[in-house]
Amino acid sequence: MEFIKIEWVPFHEINARHTYLPTGRTAVIKYRILKQSHRPLLHVFRGKNGELFLYKGMEAYSTIKAVRSDQIIPVYITDKHNIKKLDWTLKMLQSCYLEKAYYKIKHEYISLLLQETNHNVKYISAKTGCTKEEILKYKIDDAVPDKYKELAIQHNRQRIVNEICRTPRLRGYKTLLYRAVFQEKNRLTLEKLRIFLKFLDAGYHLSVSSILALPNLNRVVDKDEALKYYWENLDFPDTAILEGIFYYNGEKNSKINVKL
Repeated sequence: MEFIKIEWVPFHEINARHTYLPTGRTAVIKYRILKQSHRPLLHVFRGKNGELFLYKGMEAYSTIKAVRSDQIIPVYITDKHNIKKLDWTLKMLQSCYLEKAYYKIKHEYISLLLQETNHNVKYISAKTGCTKEEILKYKIDDAVPDKYKELAIQHNRQRIVNEICRTPRLRGYKTLLYRAVFQEKNRLTLEKLRIFLKFLDAGYHLSVSSILALPNLNRVVDKDEALKYYWENLDFPDTAILEGIFYYNGEKNSKINVKL
């Protein structure tokens, strides 16, 4: 049985693996609310050498660290002398979901776990109870700008933003393409992105500084419009069907009998 006790400890001695901190006014407002709780806000494990490892209270930890990391605070403590880093990280991911922590914190822990388990989503799911779909939802490249990470998670567009981020040929077009993924009409899809890559491979370019950059991109990747333009400009060879005989334009004696 695990015994939980309350102790006052220096906040800076508590270890966590996420780096996200709320900023500015948001942090101050959250901290003001936290102060009124009048109870321990964090639950920590104590290791065999006395180290303190955060277990619960993800957002509270981030808020205190952003505003007043120099104080001594009351915490719930459980002695777990042999906890391994991976097990600790799995428990923190569980806490993220149970506490409905901010998406950036979840993203950090899932990224850590994917890296440290060789992307073993099945294992992470089994150990935390989180579904595979929920884990994959946060599998977004760190280089994707934060605002597009959040939108990708909300709208299930992780795959395409990762594709944009990781494709060297799209350097210089990424901001435009991210915008196109989340526009209300004519949104960029993987199929359209492949068309745009063919456009670039053919030696064409698009001005991203133009005020018409997004409309022009929409025209480039519109497959239906491209086919329509192609069809309208097709030059079919002259043919004629006269009295049941199909004549090719060219050889006079070239003919095929057909039934009409």
